[in-house]
Amino acid sequence: MTERNEGMPERDAPRAGWPSTADFAVPALLAAVQLAGTRAVPALDEGGGGPLAQWQWRVATVCVLLSCVALIWRRVAPARVLAATVLVGGAGVLLIGRADTLVGGVADGVALYSLAVHRGRRAAVLGALAAWAAAFLMHLPNREGAGDVVMNEVFNGLFYIAVAALGQVRRQHKARRRELAAQLAAADAERRAAAAAERDRLARDLHDVAGHHLSAVVVHSGAAARVGDPDLSRQALSAAADTGRDVLDALTRLVDVVGPESDGGGLEELLPPLCQGLTRLGVPVSLAFEGRARRVRPQVVTAAYRIVQEALTNALRYAPGAAVNVEVNCSSGAVRVSVVNAPPADEPPVTTLGGGRGIEGMRERAEAFHGTLSAGPTPAGGWAVEAVLPTAPAGGRRGLGWPEVVDGIVLAFCAALPSLLAFAPPDAVLRGWPLAGGAAVVAGLTLRAAPLWWRRGHPYRTLLTLTAVDCAAAGLLAPYSLDLVVLLMIGLPAAMFAVYAVGRYASGRPTWPAPFVAALAWGAQFGVLLAFSDETAPRERVPVLVFGILIGYGFGLLVLLPFWAWGRTVARRGRRWEATALATMAARTGEAVLAERHRVALGLRGTVLDHTSRLVRAAEAGLAGSTEDAAAALSAVADEARAALMDMRALLDAMQEDTAPPYDKPHTPAPPLS
Repeated sequence: MTERNEGMPERDAPRAGWPSTADFAVPALLAAVQLAGTRAVPALDEGGGGPLAQWQWRVATVCVLLSCVALIWRRVAPARVLAATVLVGGAGVLLIGRADTLVGGVADGVALYSLAVHRGRRAAVLGALAAWAAAFLMHLPNREGAGDVVMNEVFNGLFYIAVAALGQVRRQHKARRRELAAQLAAADAERRAAAAAERDRLARDLHDVAGHHLSAVVVHSGAAARVGDPDLSRQALSAAADTGRDVLDALTRLVDVVGPESDGGGLEELLPPLCQGLTRLGVPVSLAFEGRARRVRPQVVTAAYRIVQEALTNALRYAPGAAVNVEVNCSSGAVRVSVVNAPPADEPPVTTLGGGRGIEGMRERAEAFHGTLSAGPTPAGGWAVEAVLPTAPAGGRRGLGWPEVVDGIVLAFCAALPSLLAFAPPDAVLRGWPLAGGAAVVAGLTLRAAPLWWRRGHPYRTLLTLTAVDCAAAGLLAPYSLDLVVLLMIGLPAAMFAVYAVGRYASGRPTWPAPFVAALAWGAQFGVLLAFSDETAPRERVPVLVFGILIGYGFGLLVLLPFWAWGRTVARRGRRWEATALATMAARTGEAVLAERHRVALGLRGTVLDHTSRLVRAAEAGLAGSTEDAAAALSAVADEARAALMDMRALLDAMQEDTAPPYDKPHTPAPPLS
């Protein structure tokens, strides 16, 4: 079993910021609740021993205060605090000699939770077992028979294991947040590296596109001017005008490439403009989406976009004019992208893509998310790039872990509560049942609670299944045994867990109907209890049934709504923080790249683009004029081409020297590199 505990230290460092307000507030509130409960519970228990004696109350007060004072150090010394609370609470219960107090079993639960949060798995399990054993020993002298012992120790065991599991889940959640915070802190280096990579790409493309063409204009114009042939001069001017236009278009496209938006846009919003831009340049690009669009992390969206962008760039560079097919498949666990280009019509089939740096970069992007990327020639002579990017967070938990332990405890509790109350003396709900009948009842109650195991992955299905089973069982069992319907009502906490799960884990659909659906079972069970009771005449059953359903439904709704609100609150808090962190990390890289393009664009507009535009105008004017005008235009074209080349080289030198421009304010344009 592999868990997120792997890689986390078994023992955390001393708690920063101790003591805090919570270190004092939680013990103070707990002490008030324990003392109030210890005073009230014995007085309300008519079958108990009555109110505590004066000396018993003093013992209870001292033990509660000592345990709660120890809780102040629960973050810095959780193991010692757990031992202290267990010993003090156990001593108090043994001295008082009564089980109907809140002296033990409360403060040690808080201490165990802190131990599980701030220590590793081994300490959490040992702490839960130790607290469970101590609770068994301290309460054993006050138990009333074997049935009382079994029932209480089952619930004590579930309680301590659940506390330890919840603490470990919280520990994993905090580790995940620390991991995201570290990645966010490292985003500055990442965006600088991205800006440097984009600067290198722009410099390389600028040299390849503009340098070659402008140099050719200088050479051809100079040669034509020296020969003095009017026809050759006009041919050189025509070629210079065409070349200048090509350079202008290429430089404009170089800095106008659109990157992923930072406002949460998905692939369905980002890829169409990218593909349409290439289509307008004469490259036939088709784009198709398959599968249901799901919420994908911004990092995965950025990686998929960059892979498609790089693949399209390679297709444009090495197979100009060839048709390109882009496919995106969104499945439940991964995003699959495929970019396939046909072979160029007037060139040999593609067998390689340069030095492979682009492919290596795409592969690194995919592997960063535990994905895969393959690239190679197609049987038709084209080229195909296929990537699979898992949508689950990288390094996510595999197999069973502490969340599944919590699910198991929930299931066991919801099955054990009605089962134990059904047969445990002295107040068993089902008395005198044969062994086979009792086994059938326990099996049925266990099967009823079984859907809770899937409450995280399929919360709505769990809720609907549980509600349907409860409503059907109430209608079928009421004419034969109202005691069985009572057991179903005792097991109604299962609906509370199911409603919370919908609020916490359901996504992509409204969650507010959950309490309204779950309350149907409460109404059905309460209604049949009233309708089939001995006090209800047969002719009155229908109106009594309707009245009972309405009363039970209203009461159930009041109870279940807070559980739904609780789940929604936890979901919003966790998702908002993580989504914001991930979106910030994904946006910073894109902002740095766009800022670098903007800087280069400003430099081009003030220098290279201006000279190239004048070059085109001079060539066009020479073509429209006389022979003397053409000869003069050749000199002007050559001069403008040389000036553009000089400015381009100065821009390239500045780009090499500027190794780490600041991007703390990506939306504010930096000075041009001119």
